[in-house]
Amino acid sequence: MLQISVNDLVREIQHLTPAQRREVLARLWPDVKVQGVQWLELGEGVDVESFTPTQAPFVEAVRDLLGCGVAARLEHEEDGNWELYGPDRTYLVTLDFTSRFAGLLSSWPPDRPPRTIVLEEAR
Repeated sequence: MLQISVNDLVREIQHLTPAQRREVLARLWPDVKVQGVQWLELGEGVDVESFTPTQAPFVEAVRDLLGCGVAARLEHEEDGNWELYGPDRTYLVTLDFTSRFAGLLSSWPPDRPPRTIVLEEAR
């Protein structure tokens, strides 16, 4: 089991970019609002679709996260795009709460957040 002191953790976090810090905090304290991070839990039956072929393998993980609860941050209010902070990946999804639909746009490992997100053309 890996053990790290709180002081060492804080020192390491100080060297991260703001986006990386947000992801670390969202994973460590999902029940605390950190820079707009909140807990989303939509329950069973959320319809999740991938908007690109490369994201299709992650559809089930997003469905599970939204069903059981996930730390999330509203990225673009006008588009309804959210970042979902899963244990192994961060997902960018567009959410429609009324129809209980999530469109998976992109994802990345937590240690490599993108500078910009380029959405692929659906083929």
